[in-house]
Amino acid sequence: MQFVIVGNDRDDALAVRKQVRPDHLAYWKGLGAVFLSAGPLVDDEGIPTGSLIIVEADSRGKAEQMAAHDPYVLRGVFENYSVRGWHWIFGRPELS
Repeated sequence: MQFVIVGNDRDDALAVRKQVRPDHLAYWKGLGAVFLSAGPLVDDEGIPTGSLIIVEADSRGKAEQMAAHDPYVLRGVFENYSVRGWHWIFGRPELS
């Protein structure tokens, strides 16, 4: 099953986000094949305001564990985050 993790940054998180970004990227890349895609959510000026992360997991609980260990969560970049089930239909690599 695929899950979408959406993290919403605290209003004052930009400096911490920049500092923690290398650890955040290393964490998700280090999970291997369960990590499918990710990128920042941005405002009209292109400034990051959150993150969207897509993972493969056996259960919502496992996806929630992945999210809970994200350095952006651990270091307080996100004000909140959610984990939602998602069905990947269009743009799947094996269909491209």
